[in-house]
Amino acid sequence: MSTVTTNARTLRGPSRVLLRVHRRTLWGTGAVAAAAIVGMIAVALLADRFTGGFADIGCTLNSSAEACFQPARDYSDQMLDLGRMLTYMGLALIALPAVIGAFVAGPMVAREWESNTVKLSWTQSSRPSAWLTARLAVPAVLVVCGITVLSVVLSWSRDRLGGPYPIFWHDVSVFGASGTVPAAGALMSLAIGAFVGLSLRRTVPAMAVSLFVSGLVTVVLGMLRDRLWPAVRDTFTPGDDYSWPDQAAIIDRGWETKGGDALPADICTDALDPEVCLSERGVTHGFLDHHPASHYWPLQLVETGILLALAALAVFAAFRVLRRLHG
Repeated sequence: MSTVTTNARTLRGPSRVLLRVHRRTLWGTGAVAAAAIVGMIAVALLADRFTGGFADIGCTLNSSAEACFQPARDYSDQMLDLGRMLTYMGLALIALPAVIGAFVAGPMVAREWESNTVKLSWTQSSRPSAWLTARLAVPAVLVVCGITVLSVVLSWSRDRLGGPYPIFWHDVSVFGASGTVPAAGALMSLAIGAFVGLSLRRTVPAMAVSLFVSGLVTVVLGMLRDRLWPAVRDTFTPGDDYSWPDQAAIIDRGWETKGGDALPADICTDALDPEVCLSERGVTHGFLDHHPASHYWPLQLVETGILLALAALAVFAAFRVLRRLHG
């Protein structure tokens, strides 16, 4: 018995048991992640091949030579297909944390309560706090490392894509799958999963509620993202050759009157003389509210902070529930 106890301590007890119990799931998840990485690298290499082949024939997308029409169409279609693949991968990466949280809520936490194996763990060498810590720390390390690698490879593949369909940093499938947000979202979903699993202690309901809550937070933050950092307002007078900032995320645009009223941007679009129409309505200037490309990291860090705060709150609540259950 002393030898078993010594080995359990050496292998860090609950963490080792957790890895052994869920080793098949971990190996399967690792294989899927590896396949996704290989797929994204293949997309980048195909993009290089298509771009190089199109350049070798001496054509451009703006070429007026009839011989270049079909090659240009083929090249555009190929790059569009590759771009869609990366878009789907980005959306999957955004949804991944919620799925992981549901797994923690169900098989890792709630199922042990349903089968009463949690009590067996506590009567042996694992304290309740160590049991819960293992179910938070082990997945956190594995998931954060894995999702960070996936995010980095996805960003690299997008950079290699280029071509006729540029990538914008503010696209949903780009912003939510890059930077620090994916890892923070994974930590939040893990914490929510542990809390929900302890609160419900039923596998299927815990998985459903965890998936719903994590998904809801992701959707709400996506809807509020433009408000997480002060936007920039550009003003211009009617008739000016105002150019929209490059790579800017447009939030709102329109016209402002002498009285300070805001009018829609298209209010005089159908008029015979738009400038006369705007003048008759008392318009003094137009405005454009936007986030320039330089706001990428401020928005990333604010959203990351919110996700980490929610994760900390869920962890605190999970330990409170555990203390109430264990007495």
